[in-house]
Amino acid sequence: MALIGGYVDSLAGPISEVADRSRIPYLATASLDERLTHRGNRFFFRMSSLASYVTATTGIILEVFHAKNVAILYSSTPGASQLARRQKEVLERAGLKVAVFEPFAPGLSDFTPLLARVRDQGAEVLLSDTFFADHLLLIRQMAQARVTLKAFLGAFGMEFPNVIKDLGPASEGLYGTTSWQPGVNLGGNAKESQAFIEAFKQRFGGEPAPLTMHGYAAAKTLGKALSAVAASGKAISGETLRDALAQADVQTPLGRVKFDERGDPLFYERVVIQIQDGRYVVVYPKDHATAPARYPAQ
Repeated sequence: MALIGGYVDSLAGPISEVADRSRIPYLATASLDERLTHRGNRFFFRMSSLASYVTATTGIILEVFHAKNVAILYSSTPGASQLARRQKEVLERAGLKVAVFEPFAPGLSDFTPLLARVRDQGAEVLLSDTFFADHLLLIRQMAQARVTLKAFLGAFGMEFPNVIKDLGPASEGLYGTTSWQPGVNLGGNAKESQAFIEAFKQRFGGEPAPLTMHGYAAAKTLGKALSAVAASGKAISGETLRDALAQADVQTPLGRVKFDERGDPLFYERVVIQIQDGRYVVVYPKDHATAPARYPAQ
């Protein structure tokens, strides 16, 4: 009756088209490509949105770093490319110089030429709109090339615990974004969040990765929609379940889940985290911060 899942838009996009043709609601757990909610697909909903990434990553640069010269390197995937363009627009409207704005193919093994441009253009901050493995390689090659920045901010994957594990002391001062992870609970429901963590550890033997909460919140939302259809006395079908999802308003540890008329989440948030003394702390925005940002990163 419904589909849940999809980490990247190269999967979520085709799945959404099949779901639309089959009139089956599809709730994507981690989709960012803005085109997917502009196609008039009534059966497509998602838990995340690009706008929150733009707000968090540009907001800390403008309000906390007060940087004047920024570099943006981005993976040539739909979500990362759109994020980079939106960041550039916001920063340039605010009067900042985006000295380097370069795409690269996923899986690139040598970032040295791009990093040389970042260094030669005098960028203070590097926005890295790519994924976990690319971030690690970038950071290691920055050290090898003696590229010094005031801040490195990775949009996707820098919240994963393996960043600290794999980079060790080199991870200190790095920035990332998150919407939920153990110790960071934007939804305000600490009891439910902790219960989820404990149940996950018991079943899988380790703490949940940050994105697992997107799946939990999606499943909880779908469950509420199913209950609403059942309570209404209507038959559960793709159409009735789709209508219930469109009306859903659910509190989760990820935050409040409610969709606009296109299927985008109205209340999805991202915060900026920094690795300080070997652990993650929230440094932006101010109303969620648990510690001040250490800028320039030491």
